[in-house]
Amino acid sequence: MSRSVPSILLVNPWIVDFAAYDFWNKPVGLLSVGAALRDAGCEIRLLDCMDRYHPALAGEAAARPVRAVPTGDDGSGHFPKTILDKPQLLAAVPRRWGRYGLLLETVRSLIASEPAPDVVLVTSGMTYWYPGVQAVIACIRERHPGVPVLLGGIYATLCAEHARRLSGADRVIPGEGERTGLEAVAAITGLRIDSSRAADAEPFPAPAQDLYPVLRSASLITSRGCPFRCPFCASHLLTGGGFKTRSPECVVREIESLFREKGTVDFAFVDDALLFRKEEHFLPLLKLLAGKQLPLRLHAPNGMHPSWIDGETAVLMRKTGFRTIRLSMETVNPDRLREMGGKVTAESLKEAVRRFVEAGYRPAELGAYAIMGLPGQPIAETAETLAFVFSLGLRISLAAFSPIPGTVSWDEAVRTGLIAKDADPLVSNHAAFLALTRPAEYGRYVKLGTLAADGNGMLKSGIRPMEDRAFRKRLSEFT
Repeated sequence: MSRSVPSILLVNPWIVDFAAYDFWNKPVGLLSVGAALRDAGCEIRLLDCMDRYHPALAGEAAARPVRAVPTGDDGSGHFPKTILDKPQLLAAVPRRWGRYGLLLETVRSLIASEPAPDVVLVTSGMTYWYPGVQAVIACIRERHPGVPVLLGGIYATLCAEHARRLSGADRVIPGEGERTGLEAVAAITGLRIDSSRAADAEPFPAPAQDLYPVLRSASLITSRGCPFRCPFCASHLLTGGGFKTRSPECVVREIESLFREKGTVDFAFVDDALLFRKEEHFLPLLKLLAGKQLPLRLHAPNGMHPSWIDGETAVLMRKTGFRTIRLSMETVNPDRLREMGGKVTAESLKEAVRRFVEAGYRPAELGAYAIMGLPGQPIAETAETLAFVFSLGLRISLAAFSPIPGTVSWDEAVRTGLIAKDADPLVSNHAAFLALTRPAEYGRYVKLGTLAADGNGMLKSGIRPMEDRAFRKRLSEFT
């Protein structure tokens, strides 16, 4: 018989991939479900296999075959990595495969050190990270074979049938999990929940990030959903297509609480459309935060829409302490931009940069995302986008295309034979897709990525890449 207060273990699995970097990542969906369960009267615990500040890491150094890279002073940094044998499907990719996060033995020990929970809730990130999901569920089964395991998150939503067959979970819960997670836990434990909500209640609770023993940085999710339907993006599939926001007051209370109680100073806004309806949401939030005068470092690592940057927004971001700003550019090709919804133009990026410079930022403090490897997109187009971004003095982040199940781009990739309809999620790995589908061009994409990194390094040193003859010559090889 279950105890009177249900005990729930929240688990964030390992990332198993060719590369992984901590851009202030926290499993906000899982932690929001945890907060809802705590509010309903459950006891919740957290096992985050990706916690770079977990106390157990201190004892891992001697056992690690790959040394962890020291963290940056802004809370971001490299995850420790354990090299693994590549799956046969990815054998042709010339990169090292590995498991990122805590050591396997450490996770097993942490699971064994606590009493058996009544239910385990496991989240999942990218669809092609499912080997980490399988591994952590296997660890749970070893120690607690009779405890129900529920799986949610991105993989569970976009590849639900695959997850039901292969993850090892007892139940897969697609979509947003606050309501369905509570209902599933109630059905297992007998927990009585009040499903009624006040009219002015928040659409989803603040993630329970206070569960971390050390919270060097935090992720802020102030809204869910996106008004756009980019063909390569699955945001609307994860949220049911709607858009909802937490109140500015609630978000500021969360920030202040974590600052006061955990000493957290680095906060990353991870919304998909942070500036959508900004007059009702983001700007009031910044004004409230400015009034607190907290010594924070704020980050916007996801692509912000340049057309929504105006003078007031730029000034408030500067005033409240934004250090990381990434803008969406995607490509300079106007036809392709129109195909992707027309939300970005070269002129809108120029104007956004002008606004930020007027607010006191240097161009090199800003960055822009560009996408490469879209079906039918020549490498020269990406090189032209790189040249344009560098001509503005911005840093660039090249995002390699890979099709996401359920999106327009996935359907197009299936239609054109780039990928099988029932393909293993592993083959859509963003670091592998180009190598698997364009092997003859893969080396050139790697060189272009190196060129982009070199240009970013030049900007950091105060040199504009497009004013450097040698750099322009290297770039001309791609155009």
